[in-house]
Amino acid sequence: MTPVPRLGISLSFQIHPALGETWDRIYRESLELAAEASRLGVASIWVSEHHGEADGYCPSPIVAGAALAAAAPGCRIGQAIALAPLHGHPLRLAEDLAVLDNLAGGRVEIGLGQGYRPAEFEMFGLPYARRTRAFEEALDILQLAWRGTPFDYAGQIYSVTSGLLRPTPVTPGAPPLWIGATAPAPRERAVRHRAGLIVAPLTELEHSARQIDAFDREAARQGEGVLPHAIMREIMVGDSPTDAIARHQRFLDHIYRVQYAPERTGLTYRDPATGERRPLTSDHPHYMSERFMQDRWFLGTPAEIADKIAAWQPRLKLDHLIYQPRQPGMTLRQAVDELEVVARQVMPAIAARHRAA
Repeated sequence: MTPVPRLGISLSFQIHPALGETWDRIYRESLELAAEASRLGVASIWVSEHHGEADGYCPSPIVAGAALAAAAPGCRIGQAIALAPLHGHPLRLAEDLAVLDNLAGGRVEIGLGQGYRPAEFEMFGLPYARRTRAFEEALDILQLAWRGTPFDYAGQIYSVTSGLLRPTPVTPGAPPLWIGATAPAPRERAVRHRAGLIVAPLTELEHSARQIDAFDREAARQGEGVLPHAIMREIMVGDSPTDAIARHQRFLDHIYRVQYAPERTGLTYRDPATGERRPLTSDHPHYMSERFMQDRWFLGTPAEIADKIAAWQPRLKLDHLIYQPRQPGMTLRQAVDELEVVARQVMPAIAARHRAA
C-alpha cells in the first residue's frame, strides 16, 4: 500500500515589489510562519535558491535553514534546491551542511541541483557549460566527506588533499539527499548517489507520474530498491477551484509570469491540433488558465484538494508533498490561515481516504 505523504512547505523569501513589501519584514514573517508550521505538525520546511533576482529570491538556503531550524523545532529542514556549483568548493559546502545539521539536531534534508540559469553563473564568473561536471564532482566530494575520515580527491574542477570534515553530521553517514532528475542521465546520477527524487511544481501531474515511474525503474536497474519521492506543488484553498484562483491570482502572476515565466523555464505545451510539443509563452491563452493549473496543482475546497491528492498518490507514491504557503505578496495572516486548513483538514482527510482504501 502506498504511504500517506508527509506535508512540507517551501519558502523563497521573495517580496512582491508592487505591494511595497520589504525584505527584512518578509524574513521575519517567514520565521513566524515556520513556527506556525511546527505547531501544526508540518513535517519539513524547504528553502529554494536563486541569485540576483529583483524580488530578493533567497540566495542563501543554508543560512536561512539555520534560522528556520531554531524557529521550527518540530520540522526537518531542507533545500529545494541548493545550486551546488554556486556554493564554492564542495568541501566547504559539506562543512556548511554539517554545521546546519548539528544546529538542527540531525534534522537536515539535503536538496541539490546543478542550476539552469546562465545569468547566475555569469554573476559568479563560472562557466555555465561546466556546471554538470562541477555538480558531479561536488556529489563525489560530499559522499567522501560524510565518511568522516581523511580523503584525497583529484577532479577536473576540484581537488582535495587530506580533506577531513569536522563536525560530521549528527547521525553517522550522510543526511538524506534529494536531487531533481527529469532525464535519463540525471536519473542515473541520482540513483547512483542513492538520492530521493524531487519534482518541480510546473511539471504536469501526468508527466510527474511518468518521471517517478522512470526513476523507480532506474533504481531497480541499479539494484537500489525503493528510493523516496517528493513533489512540489501549489495548493490553493477556496470555495471552488475558480474561487481559489481568484484569491491567489495577483500572487500567482508574480511567481509564474515574472519569476518562473515560461520564457525563462523553457516550458512547453502539446498543440491539440498537431500533437506536437511547442514552446509556451506568457501570453498564450492556455498558460495560467484553470485547465493549466488543474493539470499541475491542487486547488478548490479542502475536500476537493484531499480527493485529488489521494487519487494521485498511488501513482506518485510521495514521501513528501511540498507546497508554498506564502506566495509573494500574501499576508502572513492569509498564509497561516491556509496552512492551518491544509494541515488540519486536507491532510487528515487524505489519511482517512488511505485507511478506507
